Amino acid sequence: MQPVTLLVYGKGGPALEYLLPRLTSRAIVDVLLVGEPQPWQRELLFRLCRRLHHARPDAPLADEIVAHATAVRADAVLTFSEYCVVPTAAACRRLGLPGPGPGAATSRNKLLMRRAWAAAGVPNPAFRPVDSLDDLTAACAELAGPVIVKSVLGAGSIGQATIQPGDDVEPVWRELAAAVDAARRSGMYEHGSSSGPRFLAEEVIESSTDGWYTEPGFGDYLSVEGLVTGGTYHPLAITARLPTIPVYVELSNQAPCVLAPELQQRIADVARRAVDALDLDTCATHTEFKLMADGTVRLLESAARAGGAAVTRELLEVYGVDLVALQHAAALGDRPELPGRLLLPSDATCAAASLSVIASDSAGKPWPVLPPFDPDRVDWSSLVSPATSVELVRGQSQEPGSLMPRYHPNTGVLGYAGLLFLRTTDPLTLRDDAVRILDGLAEAMDRCRPTS
Repeated sequence: MQPVTLLVYGKGGPALEYLLPRLTSRAIVDVLLVGEPQPWQRELLFRLCRRLHHARPDAPLADEIVAHATAVRADAVLTFSEYCVVPTAAACRRLGLPGPGPGAATSRNKLLMRRAWAAAGVPNPAFRPVDSLDDLTAACAELAGPVIVKSVLGAGSIGQATIQPGDDVEPVWRELAAAVDAARRSGMYEHGSSSGPRFLAEEVIESSTDGWYTEPGFGDYLSVEGLVTGGTYHPLAITARLPTIPVYVELSNQAPCVLAPELQQRIADVARRAVDALDLDTCATHTEFKLMADGTVRLLESAARAGGAAVTRELLEVYGVDLVALQHAAALGDRPELPGRLLLPSDATCAAASLSVIASDSAGKPWPVLPPFDPDRVDWSSLVSPATSVELVRGQSQEPGSLMPRYHPNTGVLGYAGLLFLRTTDPLTLRDDAVRILDGLAEAMDRCRPTS
């Protein structure tokens, strides 16, 4: 008899069309909806799942999860939405099921995370809590050099800004507050109660790829994708990035990472210390680092969930590792079959990336005009190498025909029109084709604009 899994489904995480079949092939799935899915997503949920339930917006989400999990006699409760991790973890503890554990709140709240890492002695930038304009002014005075301000519960670079010494912080504060309000209205914000400072000010990490990459064109930060089972952390693989654009807006996540194996293992060792400091129990993890010119790293953040965009699919395509299935097995209390060591470029069978569709080129220059978002009309073969395939990730893209959103450095993923999934033969071709798309998409979309 198949086990029963309750999926707490909200915004964020892997695309539904990728995620759902991987779960329903292994379990009877009931879904607790947090927010309203798109019509085609609802149809997919109805077709593949046993029942859909709606979480009451005026009730604590942890209570809703416990009630529905109890009613359907769930053997496992899972979420892949970063905004639902904390209440899901609380519900799993109450139900006696494997889950992220008490450290989920520390892994979700950037201020608590920084404090935990400072206590554990892992590499951490100087930081200050910020909950008002006066706090922000004081933090900028106390922290040396440029400062980056982040929403403590934000994600996807929403509500993030840099402040240089001498800048007027008042307009920045207004923009940050507006970006967080927009995230809350869009459903891309924390579900459940939260208290404490809303923002975090950090010293800007002076990172560099010097001494790390032998090839140019890669970003100075990356992430370790992993899994915690019963409190034991297992780093699985490192994924690389293209350079970000202001303000640290992510363009592309890429696998495999071409760093030398000994450098990758060094990073994974720090990831282990960082994740262990968060006191997690059973969940996927996504731990981000900045690379330093002196050969060390600095931690950005670590989430108690799988990476967003198409990271889970990249791992499957490149390494044959199904992180969704592994996390599901762990949530059921099984012992998932893990690779046993960090996966390296020599283990890869291809190269794959998720690439943001954003009205900016690879250097951060905004598009001069905003054409309709019409990816089906684009001749992708004119932008990539013959061996490269390009696919729109429907579950993480707006409707074709809608207007491209304007790029703004403080709105993060709220300025994305969608996500592309690229697959090709090797990581250097992948890097070059991703840049060609970013630099050529404005013209390509303008060419395919309807003439009448």
